[in-house]
Amino acid sequence: MIRRALLVLATLTLFACALGLITAQHRSRSLFVDLERAQQEAKQLDVDYERLTIELARLSQPASVERAAQRLGFKAPDPAQTVYLNLPQASAASPVAPGVKR
Repeated sequence: MIRRALLVLATLTLFACALGLITAQHRSRSLFVDLERAQQEAKQLDVDYERLTIELARLSQPASVERAAQRLGFKAPDPAQTVYLNLPQASAASPVAPGVKR
């Protein structure tokens, strides 16, 4: 009787261990798939970042800005309408804007 109870207990323990192993393997594979997906997304984000950096550098060139301004109908200001302001040099005695620390 004790031998039969030990055999049943050993069988149940073996079954529980096998079930735990299967669950652990499934979880491991699932996490690996998630990792691969995240790495692929990170690579795609790196590619997008590089592309956008190059595009930003290209679009910030003066010639590109001028072309965009012409497309929008902007025109250069007339020199006769341009007013130049002469600002005094900043000195230690000049007032500071509120909230600005020296």
